[in-house]
Amino acid sequence: MEAARYEAIVRRPEQESARDGFPSGFPHPIDVPAARYTDPDFLALEKTHVFEKCWLFVAHADQLPAPGDYLMLDALDRLGHPIFLVRGKDAAIRAFYNACRHRGGPLVDSASGSTGATLVCKYHAWSYDLEGRLLGFPEAKNYPRGMKADCPGLARVRCETWGPLVFVNLSADGPSLREQLEPIASELDGLLGDAASGVHFAGTKQLDVACNWKAPGDGNIETYHVPFVHRASAAPVLDEKRTGQWLLPQGHSRMLIRFRFELPKELPLPRFSGDTSLAELGIYSFHVFPNLSVVLGGPSFGFLIATFPDGVGRCAYYTHFLSPVPRTPETSARIDATIEGNWRVLLEDLANQTAAQKSMQCGALDVLRLQYQERRIRYVHEELDRRIGPERVPERLRVPALLDAYVEKD
Repeated sequence: MEAARYEAIVRRPEQESARDGFPSGFPHPIDVPAARYTDPDFLALEKTHVFEKCWLFVAHADQLPAPGDYLMLDALDRLGHPIFLVRGKDAAIRAFYNACRHRGGPLVDSASGSTGATLVCKYHAWSYDLEGRLLGFPEAKNYPRGMKADCPGLARVRCETWGPLVFVNLSADGPSLREQLEPIASELDGLLGDAASGVHFAGTKQLDVACNWKAPGDGNIETYHVPFVHRASAAPVLDEKRTGQWLLPQGHSRMLIRFRFELPKELPLPRFSGDTSLAELGIYSFHVFPNLSVVLGGPSFGFLIATFPDGVGRCAYYTHFLSPVPRTPETSARIDATIEGNWRVLLEDLANQTAAQKSMQCGALDVLRLQYQERRIRYVHEELDRRIGPERVPERLRVPALLDAYVEKD
């Protein structure tokens, strides 16, 4: 990272710490209607105009190490899209609907595994190659000649990777993954993306949480709660008053929370390759619109949190942990200890969400009364309305764009 850019990012948390009042000219209020977390019609708009059109993070490439390895995407199944990933003989990872072209029977029937060289329908044994092309079917005499050539292959879903991270897009058109990830892709390429090396899958954890899908993400993009929720865990390590935040184009944002002390030179795990200079200073994280948090918890460990709706008041919460070294008998204990330490903090983040959802659901909370340090939450809602189209959002739920002037393109 260029020296001037690095200095500008490092300066922001110190400026925030020195600030002694509400920023002059900043919009107020920036409240958000609580019903955006409870209204089923608004969730339907989010699904149609956001989840079915945006690139969504679903896996790490290490989860499909060999040709024929597959992974069912539970998160998308909950959205009504039964989709699986499979690695081809050419090493490419592809996404298909789990639906045979005969009568919709499943090609895979477990969460993960290996199909071998072919995908075979569990219903009538139609077979496909790993690129989704029909190979054959039993009792071919009962079909007219040319049936095999005329029948389309498996229904394919757009699937692209950024470094080892796998994304899918339910829409047949729209921007590439790289275009959607900018400017974050360029900033993190050498650490996690296309120019990175040694970004290994360390493990995953998944929870069903009784709250709207947006609520866990809200907790990841502000530090107002740190001294209270994380009093005995993260708060002694993180100086929440020295938090720098940036609103970035396309609904994305960045945050740097400074550590209270300098890291030791020797760490339990090696540092990631690439420029870890900002991650050496604190928690260096990004919100990737719509539903992904990318967190570097120092220079030696990272994780990605993705939340998906499972009804208006429930969500599926997935965390993929990243390590600079692969899991081996020698490294497993250190990796597991780091995962468990971070997971305990994330569980603290989730502890209040169910109660808050009930407060919104019963009408005890009418709006989220956001302050300046919670502006990234407001920004997510503004971007949601942009993607949906403000004219489609009921007036009582609309979040007008107040923060456009604070979006930093560089």
